[in-house]
Amino acid sequence: MTAQSLDDALDLSEFRATVRAFANAEILPGAAERDESKEFPARLMRRLAEQDLMGISVPEEFGGLGLSTRAQLVAVEEVARADAALASIYTAHYLGLEPILVGGTEEQKKRWLPGLASGEVLAGFALTEPDAGSDIASMRTVARREDDGWHLSGSKTFISNAREADLVVLFAKTDPSAGFRGITAFAVPKGTPGISYSEPQDKMGIRSAPTYTVYLDDVVLPHDAVIGTEGRGGNIALTALNRARIDVAAMANGIALRAWELGREYASERKQFGHPIFEFQAIQLLLGECDAKLVASRVTADWASDVKDAGQDLRRAASISKFVATEACFSIVDQVVQIHGGAGFMRESEIERLYRDCRILRIFEGTSQIQLLTIAGNAPSIRSTEY
Repeated sequence: MTAQSLDDALDLSEFRATVRAFANAEILPGAAERDESKEFPARLMRRLAEQDLMGISVPEEFGGLGLSTRAQLVAVEEVARADAALASIYTAHYLGLEPILVGGTEEQKKRWLPGLASGEVLAGFALTEPDAGSDIASMRTVARREDDGWHLSGSKTFISNAREADLVVLFAKTDPSAGFRGITAFAVPKGTPGISYSEPQDKMGIRSAPTYTVYLDDVVLPHDAVIGTEGRGGNIALTALNRARIDVAAMANGIALRAWELGREYASERKQFGHPIFEFQAIQLLLGECDAKLVASRVTADWASDVKDAGQDLRRAASISKFVATEACFSIVDQVVQIHGGAGFMRESEIERLYRDCRILRIFEGTSQIQLLTIAGNAPSIRSTEY
């Protein structure tokens, strides 16, 4: 049975309604308090696992639901609509499991994917370094092979879930002279000696989704910790990031959806000159633009998910979906702050939190500018009939 036929049997609209009901009841009510406390939402991560939402697109043979990427997007969008920080932890888990799914050996898939899909194992993804962001070939973390295993030294930064994750996929240079082709991916279980962490980094938004600097001081891993084969880490990382960009698009769409809802509610309740401000054409123009951008973003994300599930080259579609959705999300949230006026600038306002939360989406998993470069570099031929 294909992922699409499983989706048909599931009914994605019913699936969305189920996830939204759960999110409204259990995630949305405490989102503001978690933003203030910056506390990792461990209980909610367990609840996502109990709802069978941690391995939606993982094949059934490895313990997942075997559904399409569209089904995963529905879940991510609904979680993000309720709490962007929780959605960031959630999507980081999917980013962490992707390298094993796309590059792991059969034994590694059987070892790790069932726990990841069930939520018993939380994943992380450690690629970025202080001097290696978009340019991953410049990473300085190194791994050298010795008789007792691989010895890793270096540091990573802005790593989501790093201290909380049960398994982190970490990238290091096994051949420093080979640039991109010298990168290898490693499976690093929680509690491995030699790893230490900074305090959680103090961020503008998604504050209960902790990120850390990770320090590696002669960390020793067994020889079979290499994911796939030595030297394939760069390709594995970029493949995983392309897939993750669609999740970020869904996260952006969830935040944008919540912003649009808040804009409609406020415009219907707020009165000026004896009338709800929704009756004023200026407000209708703002809300109409938000609605149009959100619909376009969702359609683009669905298209990218179909490209992925068809096994086609994902680079262009993933970058288009992330760019369109994250830029639209920022615009929508900004316009809804405008609709709220001064009330939208206050810390007790939900839209103020969304404004802080959404800003990171245009940066992580590749900046908007990197997405545009990828789109331009992978555009169809002018003689192509793709358009």
